[in-house]
Amino acid sequence: MSSVTVCTALLVDHEAPVTADELARFCNQHIDWVVTLVEQGIVTATVGQQREHWRFASQAVTRARSVARLQRDFEVNPDAAALMIDLMEEIRQLKALLSNHR
Repeated sequence: MSSVTVCTALLVDHEAPVTADELARFCNQHIDWVVTLVEQGIVTATVGQQREHWRFASQAVTRARSVARLQRDFEVNPDAAALMIDLMEEIRQLKALLSNHR
């Protein structure tokens, strides 16, 4: 018997950013969760001061999805998840720098 895996993708860029409601849906979270991330500076909205006008580029979507995954897997608060993501990104950058100097 064979199995089928279905993958979906969404192109998010500066010309097609996502709304706060879409970001919440992509992360399987409530809109209040997105509001908390923006208020704490964990993700940045690219347009507008009011939530209805918020738009998020691909980097914010990736970061928010990572926060959601860390919260789900390790039961950490958003600040701890953001710190973990920052440290993982710094490690990736240092590894890239080291590999470029070899």
